[in-house]
Amino acid sequence: MAGFEPIDGATPIEDLSDLIPTHIISRQELNEWETTNILEAAKKYLLRKREIKIDLAFIKEVHYEMFSHTWKWAGKFRQSNFNIGVDWHNIQEELKKLVDDLVFWQGQEKGFDFFAQSVRIHHRLVLIHPFINGNGRHARLISDIFLFSHGEKLPIWPSQEMLEETNIRQNYIEALKATDKGDYRPLETVTKGLIK
Repeated sequence: MAGFEPIDGATPIEDLSDLIPTHIISRQELNEWETTNILEAAKKYLLRKREIKIDLAFIKEVHYEMFSHTWKWAGKFRQSNFNIGVDWHNIQEELKKLVDDLVFWQGQEKGFDFFAQSVRIHHRLVLIHPFINGNGRHARLISDIFLFSHGEKLPIWPSQEMLEETNIRQNYIEALKATDKGDYRPLETVTKGLIK
């Protein structure tokens, strides 16, 4: 089954054969269906504070919770390369490095605060791009879960504007590109601007 028209900066959806709901025929219907699934996952992790451990199993679990009613590949690492992300053979290794870095950051007396750590988690997950799709939304939710578990305020991500070609989405993508070059300030600014 053929995919939908691509959106600038998004992983293309070229193959719909693993789509679970068979009634979806447009990108808008898919976005609405996925949003409902993602909101259920967000409720699971953001309504009640609990201790979390970000590791490979948790990263996969959150993606599964977000997309398990939409895609058969929910929670499974991709097994091919895209125009973005690390080589698929290196996904687990790169995620392990992220998990190890997080342990290191938290062990430092004068290291990154929780907000700076969440921005780095967010960026690295997008950069690694471990799943077939939903990587940006997954990275935002994981970083939100991390903030929430440490009693920090959360950004309010504009869901629809992040899925369409808007100025909000463009600013976010430009911030991620700056972060790819080592400048975290734009992504920190975008994220802080959404904290209420």
